[in-house]
Amino acid sequence: MGSLQTLAFLAGLGTADPSAAEMAAPVDLSGVDAVVVTGEGLSVAATTDPARPLLAALRRTEDCATTLKVDGHVLTVDVREQSSIWPRDYRPTLSLNLRPGTGLALRPAAVEATLDGRFGAVAVQAHAARLSLSGRARTLDLTANAVQATLRADDPGEAIRIQADAADLDLSFRRGTPVSWVVDARMSLVDSAIPAAAGDRPPLVSIKGDFVRARIGYDD
Repeated sequence: MGSLQTLAFLAGLGTADPSAAEMAAPVDLSGVDAVVVTGEGLSVAATTDPARPLLAALRRTEDCATTLKVDGHVLTVDVREQSSIWPRDYRPTLSLNLRPGTGLALRPAAVEATLDGRFGAVAVQAHAARLSLSGRARTLDLTANAVQATLRADDPGEAIRIQADAADLDLSFRRGTPVSWVVDARMSLVDSAIPAAAGDRPPLVSIKGDFVRARIGYDD
């Protein structure tokens, strides 16, 4: 799937028609410290809200085969389309409220993920990915053919690593946070008042790709 196709696919994610979907039984996440998502296209909304129950809920279509189970301390989610129509007007939606520090591994073909809270290691590997992260991830690794990502980090964590053929990025940090970055791309447009990293010390933000557009700065 090429970059233009994957970006077009992303545009269709999350356009849910509730009448075409059914809700799987919620799953208790009180003992979960890692989540692994595989399969085809879906939307993911994850929080670490202590005021809400620790649960996973999956809204799906009738012709969508899904697995949603806890094995030890790991929640495994797999989504498979049974229809030959691709892409569909509706994608399954996974909602999670997790313990702070829980790790996320998102490896479907395409994903739209909204993460709000304080997470452990977050790793996204997909053909197409749209990610919004508010809060903190201990580490963020994002690999995709095409990616759109927005980061609002009150704590930048240990490392942010992004690799994509085509990337459109908006990365914001709390003012005063030490931020270093490097972009390695065939073509890039970077808007940043923060100077690029120099020297041998690994940067906080590392971006690699063919075509990269990025804003890297502080929240005002």
